[in-house]
Amino acid sequence: MSASGKIADAMVYFGWKGLNVVREWLKPANPQTADQGDVRQILGGLGRATKGIQENSYFIEETRTGTPASQTWVSYIVQFVRDVVMPTVAAYESTYNAYNGHGSKAQFDTDAAALGLTDFSIAYAGTTKVFKAGLQLFALGCFGTNQYTQFGRFAKSPYTTDIMSWDNAKVTALKNDCLA
Repeated sequence: MSASGKIADAMVYFGWKGLNVVREWLKPANPQTADQGDVRQILGGLGRATKGIQENSYFIEETRTGTPASQTWVSYIVQFVRDVVMPTVAAYESTYNAYNGHGSKAQFDTDAAALGLTDFSIAYAGTTKVFKAGLQLFALGCFGTNQYTQFGRFAKSPYTTDIMSWDNAKVTALKNDCLA
């Protein structure tokens, strides 16, 4: 005979490798600490940023040329930006401040909305800086400029210039590179 499921909050019965197994039930831990919230905020916001990139777009094709075989292009973008641009909460907040003070911030916001990007926030994060839709597009721009600087990919405007010098036309070029 076999059994599966939980009895009270004491035991769990399940099948494993053809055997019927029982073990003590352990309540999953999810402390929702500020540090955990910060990590989820950064990873969640970066994951959302990739939703604005359409299949067969310049941005996705250029990204795929550098994506390791063991990764998807989405995980490559998220990991790269997390490791290079936002490795700490302080770096995330610094990037947020750079975006917030950018001369073309309004264009980042407008073009992010056009791509269907939406703000992302974790209520229990330690940082008070919401991962705005415009910041998501800004992070994609940082990815492209870093890819050019480090690997020679994205070898065209606007990625060949520092993102802080971008004007509205360059921000819109980024948006257009995300479209098929």
